[in-house]
Amino acid sequence: MTNLEVASILERIADLLQLSEENPFKIRAYRNAARSICNLQSDLHELYEQQRLKEIPGVGKTVQAQIEEILTTGTSAFYQELTQKIPESILDMLAVPGLGPKTVIQLFNRLGIDNLDDLEAAARAGRLREIPGLGEKTEARVLEGIKLLRAASGKYSIGLALPLAEKLVHHLNKQLPGVQVQIVGSLRRGKPLVSDVDILAGCQDSSLVEAVLADYSGIDLREKQADRLAGYLAYGIPFEIILVRPREFHYHLFTSTGSKAHRVRILDALQTASPASFASEAQLYRHLHMAYIPPELREDRGEIDAARENRLPQLVELRDIKGDLHVHSNWSDGSCSLAELAEAARLCGFKYIAITDHSHSLPITGGLNPERLNLQTQLIEQLNRQQPGLHILRGIEVDILKDGSLDLSDKDLEQLDIVIASIHSYFRLNREDQTRRLLRAIENPHVDIIGHLTGRMLNKRSGYDFDLERILRAAAQNRKVLEINAHPSRLDIDEQVARRAVSLGIKIAINSDAHNLTEMDLLRYGVFNARRGWVEAADVINTWELKDILAYFQS
Repeated sequence: MTNLEVASILERIADLLQLSEENPFKIRAYRNAARSICNLQSDLHELYEQQRLKEIPGVGKTVQAQIEEILTTGTSAFYQELTQKIPESILDMLAVPGLGPKTVIQLFNRLGIDNLDDLEAAARAGRLREIPGLGEKTEARVLEGIKLLRAASGKYSIGLALPLAEKLVHHLNKQLPGVQVQIVGSLRRGKPLVSDVDILAGCQDSSLVEAVLADYSGIDLREKQADRLAGYLAYGIPFEIILVRPREFHYHLFTSTGSKAHRVRILDALQTASPASFASEAQLYRHLHMAYIPPELREDRGEIDAARENRLPQLVELRDIKGDLHVHSNWSDGSCSLAELAEAARLCGFKYIAITDHSHSLPITGGLNPERLNLQTQLIEQLNRQQPGLHILRGIEVDILKDGSLDLSDKDLEQLDIVIASIHSYFRLNREDQTRRLLRAIENPHVDIIGHLTGRMLNKRSGYDFDLERILRAAAQNRKVLEINAHPSRLDIDEQVARRAVSLGIKIAINSDAHNLTEMDLLRYGVFNARRGWVEAADVINTWELKDILAYFQS
């Protein structure tokens, strides 16, 4: 069992518990553990053998016992017991946008619907309206949601595909010293969703590479050709290893990175140049009198002309980030204490971190009411006095309510260093109402950052409907910062919105939205997204010194 397979079982246990209307704290325990394991750098089997599972953030005794059972048997008796009551196939229905756990369980109990095919057939036949509260609009949303899910089939998030690709590349580098090996394709360009993993190797001996793969776990090798090896990684993600002559490696590094539109234009300009002519990609671009174009920009969106005219942006890099401005603790739905988060931030080399737990309107998050928020800010002030070298910002992720008001009063918010306002409910408001809702939050003088603006969840739901240009202009006018939420299930705002925002003078915050220690590492995905949006370090507030951030908020 891989880490991701164990995390998947824990996540499904949480879903089944939610369908059973179990205690929210129990559900949260399984979700937190699954999130931690998804982003864990160590192998679970090694931690189990070393009796160190308890060190994983969010893993208590009960969940630890489940993990041990899954690792040793491949499943969990508790999980099997839950699936006896509720069919496992019903979990696929939870992925349909607009279908919550209560509706899904009603569909099962009253109509016997327990899979997507039956759900689609029932929606087309008008049967969903047999349940009180569901109508023609619900059926239309269900059909649209199923269409979205099926369109996303065969697309994998960068957060899933990139670690698997990096692990395979590390193995190849270790076993084939001197052979150049690199990730290419859409994954190298940092696309949020990819259809496969492409790896380039400067080696013409396919049998040598095949032998190295023979003892590599988690791989299913299906195709063996002189210049190509292909198969599947964990979760059925297709992979391909492209084998080229070592002296032509950098030429093929360019051609196999893409995008197709970018590649075609450059190759037209190269014409008869020999593939062996280039000792680097930079030399290839110099041959055409261009500045080097970073992979994330190679989408034929103006980067070629910009490279010719020497006006490419100096893209933000991960090393530019000085702190994380969106982190959750165990005061709401995170799994770690304030002190643990502060220590993790120090180890990351951060100068500051913002604790931004949820406000209290959503019970499932265990969010903060004014009294608990006040207690937390007092503890943060105490930690700041005791532990110099890292400044902990007193913050909140406050819910934007249906009418655009906030979940806490102005009096509560004005005491804080940082306020992130986010939508977590009422995704189906019409375009005008959703726009007015966001505008009201943007116009609140105590709001500093708008979190995950569009509400999209990759491969799960498209964003809610609102007038984006109107919102961006209001954010610019009110000097509001927009978040790139680095969690690979969100990456919201996307690169195109980020590029438009920066063109209007809007500042960006690249935040992890971490709910445990391992999720702080997700910042790199947010940086990918920013780079794809032509974002420079100066555009990102958490590349600034803390005093400059606070001055910006206060102004």
